[in-house]
Amino acid sequence: MLYLDYLAYNNALRHVSVVEKLLLGGGALLIVLVLPQSIVLLTVIFLMQIVMLYAKIPMRYLLTLWLAPITFLLTALLPLIVSGSMQPFPALTLWKIGHLYLGVTLDGVLTAQELLLRSMAAVSCLFMLATTTPVAHIAAYLSRFPPLRLLMEISLLTYRFIFVFWACVGQIYLAQQSRLGYADKKHSLKSLGLLAANVGRKSFMTAADLYTALLARNYSDQLVFQYSRQPVRPVRLVLIVGVLVGLCATTLIH
Repeated sequence: MLYLDYLAYNNALRHVSVVEKLLLGGGALLIVLVLPQSIVLLTVIFLMQIVMLYAKIPMRYLLTLWLAPITFLLTALLPLIVSGSMQPFPALTLWKIGHLYLGVTLDGVLTAQELLLRSMAAVSCLFMLATTTPVAHIAAYLSRFPPLRLLMEISLLTYRFIFVFWACVGQIYLAQQSRLGYADKKHSLKSLGLLAANVGRKSFMTAADLYTALLARNYSDQLVFQYSRQPVRPVRLVLIVGVLVGLCATTLIH
């Protein structure tokens, strides 16, 4: 998480306007959800990887990012691919285990393929935004719209408390290690129990300290978002719109 936040602030596209990146990522995400054609989904996946590589996001880190969603998707799609019945049924491959028949059906494979491509395309859009645009910048821009302001404040505070939580875990874990709390299996189990019992209390105490710091800076139930202004380049804007229109046109052609 910390490295992801570092990349968001230090990538090659950090000077590109958040409006342009939101338009590309959000527009592509909307197209993926509304027009789930295979050619469009594959194009979006490829396009987002190109954007992230252009932003100098390390290939090794991208592969690490993909590990979790790919593992989850493959596990979730397995029941769609493999069907079961007490009676034989038409299938590409059929196995009999006792009185149970298991098989891979064509409909299951096609459905799993569509869901896999759509999920990967949607995740690609989110990865592009997460690796090239800081959460604070997204919240600052979207908070300009009154209906979204409260949601953006909650999102930003929640994101900040993730770092508070992990910092508390790191401090407690380091203190336990310095006292040989993980020297053997017995002490490790005891230390993990104490860690779980105390991390919540310490996180709340740290959160209270942060709230006190906000009050000391004239906080009045409304966060003030500030970030360096990034000019919107008309050429890039036209190019992004052209790419999105091209994706829609590809759907009509096929």
